[in-house]
Amino acid sequence: MVVKIKPVKKESYFTHVDCIISSPIQDKLIVSTNLCKKYLVDVKSGILSCSIPSCKIPAIEDQRIYKYSEHREVYALATNSGVSICKWDNIVSSPGSIESDTSFYSVDWIGDNIISGGDNGKLIEVDGNTGTLINNYDGHSGSVNVVRKRDQNTFVSAGFDGICRIWDRRSKEVEQQFTPSSWQKAKRSKLGCHITCLDVWDDWVVCGGGPNLSLWYLKEESGIALLDMGDAVPSVVRFMPDTIVAAGNSPYLMHWGLSGKLKYKVTSKLESVKDISVNTVAREQPVLLAAGTPSDINVFLDLGYLSHTVPFLV
Repeated sequence: MVVKIKPVKKESYFTHVDCIISSPIQDKLIVSTNLCKKYLVDVKSGILSCSIPSCKIPAIEDQRIYKYSEHREVYALATNSGVSICKWDNIVSSPGSIESDTSFYSVDWIGDNIISGGDNGKLIEVDGNTGTLINNYDGHSGSVNVVRKRDQNTFVSAGFDGICRIWDRRSKEVEQQFTPSSWQKAKRSKLGCHITCLDVWDDWVVCGGGPNLSLWYLKEESGIALLDMGDAVPSVVRFMPDTIVAAGNSPYLMHWGLSGKLKYKVTSKLESVKDISVNTVAREQPVLLAAGTPSDINVFLDLGYLSHTVPFLV
């Protein structure tokens, strides 16, 4: 007897969503995958509808978008071939890149300038109007996985070396730093010290990776609370009003209060979560979007209720 084995659909098996990019007025999304494919999606009344087909758009050639940041309708993109600056309508074309020989994994605006971190400890500041390189910040060993603006003069960076550094743009120096893996409560020896995600709110920093997710208060330079994700490694974390939301290589989205107390744990239909985004179009309550593996968007109403899933490999 001959048994026919149905071949695995390679595209759907190996594809995941890296990044969800919202248009300036949040009426459209670009869903960007690890295979450089992009899907343009309409948002109706703040909800992605399963009945609205996703429209596949041409990929930027050889350009994988890891993260983005928008300021005054100008987009900064951290990609596998440099940092790109463009308007919304140019995201689907090839806008050209700064430092095109380096992969960049995170990007943020600070004033009218852009900060971005990438391979080999690369951490740069770029003029957002001209694209001119202003400064290289030296200090990290290994990749810089995440950068976040703290205020108009300072920002936070972290990555493979496991050190969170707070930089002052005026002096171009590190004004403060801490190592989450040195806090015994957060340490997970088998997973190392690398940091995969962080977010900043005033004097508060939440970060995680090899160390468990932890909340830090910069004025005390100490860990304040452990946000235990079990065996999961967090890949994304966000401060939201009265809430910290984090997710990683598990199907759960975890919601904590700002005191570090777990509020609720929401199950998604994803195996792992790479990115989350909040959409506020035409709704009293924000809509939380989660993406990762497989390459679908999970839509959560009022942040804690999974409404439906929108597939993109069509």
